[in-house]
Amino acid sequence: MANPQLESFLAQAKADPALLQQLQACPNLDAIAALGQDCGHRFTGVDLVRHQAEATLRLGEEDLAAAAAGVELEGHLWLMRIVWA
Repeated sequence: MANPQLESFLAQAKADPALLQQLQACPNLDAIAALGQDCGHRFTGVDLVRHQAEATLRLGEEDLAAAAAGVELEGHLWLMRIVWA
């Protein structure tokens, strides 16, 4: 289910290059949520996980294959990365 606060923040970030740069520098989703809170939006890192999962489920086969191959998809603000520990 869409979170209006998160959707508003993401739209704001897409329209503001300086804010987008700050968002991209965040080390994790909780840091993105803190940045959003600094901008007056209320959402959590968990909300971001849900948002990304829902967006992924809406992708077509071609976009899913591209994501699996590591291609950055237009309109997405961050990429998932597998870290082998």
